Amino acid sequence: MTPDLPKTAPEPKEGLHLKRPCLLVADLERALTIYQDILGFRLDYVAEASATSYLYKVFQIPAQATLTFATLSTERELRAIALTEVKGIELPRPTPPYPIGIVIQVSDLAMAIQQIQSLELEVVQPSYFTAPPNLAFTEQGFYDFDGHLIILYEVKVLSENHL
Repeated sequence: MTPDLPKTAPEPKEGLHLKRPCLLVADLERALTIYQDILGFRLDYVAEASATSYLYKVFQIPAQATLTFATLSTERELRAIALTEVKGIELPRPTPPYPIGIVIQVSDLAMAIQQIQSLELEVVQPSYFTAPPNLAFTEQGFYDFDGHLIILYEVKVLSENHL
């Protein structure tokens, strides 16, 4: 499950740069049905985390758990998101009010939400708004298999007769 990696590393970005939110998941294959199959992220690689992985420390995961780490990219961002499968312990589900949401732009929101609903996941009613000079946004949230809040959005340019 290790696709070909780029032959050279990209130049490091300078200054402030948000990189790779990491979500803990109970079942990596199940999570990939959303992030890869529906949303269109490209799987970069999957690897077993070592017993000394920094993931244990920063996420405060007990040593008896085993971790599998995967990164996914978009056409514009290498390793844009990470999924870490945690086995051997039960992951707690986030509860309202949700402390964080991941916001992801998609090209066809209606199709993505339809596919999300086919997995019987909870979705939130959509929100519509406009922004100057001529942009129309639709956003709609859902909760993935592990209870993470994911907010999808689509943006369209309005023609002059819609202004």
